[in-house]
Amino acid sequence: MINFNQIQNLSEVHSEYECFFIDLWGVVHNGVSLFENVKETLRSLKKENKSIFFLTNAPRRSSVIKKQLLEFGLRKELYDDVVSSGEITWQKLKDKKDLKCFLIGPPRDFHLVEGLDVEVVKNPKFVDLIINTGPWGDKDSLENYKPILEELVNYNPLMICSNPDKTVIRGDRFMICAGLLAEYYQQIGGNVEYYGKPFAEIYDFTYSLMKKKNEKILVIGDSLDNDIKGANLQNLDSLLITSGIHREVNNHNGVDKEELNDLIKKKKNCPKYVMRHLTF
Repeated sequence: MINFNQIQNLSEVHSEYECFFIDLWGVVHNGVSLFENVKETLRSLKKENKSIFFLTNAPRRSSVIKKQLLEFGLRKELYDDVVSSGEITWQKLKDKKDLKCFLIGPPRDFHLVEGLDVEVVKNPKFVDLIINTGPWGDKDSLENYKPILEELVNYNPLMICSNPDKTVIRGDRFMICAGLLAEYYQQIGGNVEYYGKPFAEIYDFTYSLMKKKNEKILVIGDSLDNDIKGANLQNLDSLLITSGIHREVNNHNGVDKEELNDLIKKKKNCPKYVMRHLTF
């Protein structure tokens, strides 16, 4: 049996940490509304002067996500900052000049090229760079994108994947994400750069925002592939929330330890703690 600690409440371990890197989708909200007890948990941490950074693989700039959180009822005083994979993408491209860009994603994500020196083109022959923010909605599929990806790869443009997630849960439905399209593009010979968890840039950017550089950090997320792997690569302690994309490990009594143990072995990423929902 793999060694992880199952806890019921964050209050059991929070005193060991000064700073919390918390995922959004699957931990704080489901894309539609906040989960129960989230605001109370954040208030409890802030009462003890803990630092809270939301790290998310959302392919949108951080300012856009802050507005969404406010619409969900999550006010700014409950966290320190938001760092998104979309923000890292924009920061990485801001100094690039005169790029012809092909966009894959819904129009709501196209703000990601605002302020950049890029020309959006639709002819694959003239593409320098693909910015992949992911499919249009929860009924979309990889099959819908294979023709354009197979055409684009003939001209060898680099793809920027601004959301390494392959799946996410919106409401109660699973939907595919940009990472699945990027994986296929690589399989057919394309080159991809990923920005977001578990890759280093999003952590380095967050470290630069921290007022105190030596705070002990706990990473909280629902993905073994991204949140927990990223924490392990950064040598940070982590807490897996099992009510998100790995909800199959839950049963009516809580977490099925054998199921979770098998999943951790398969993914080869182990958290320090496991908890069903984020609660204090």
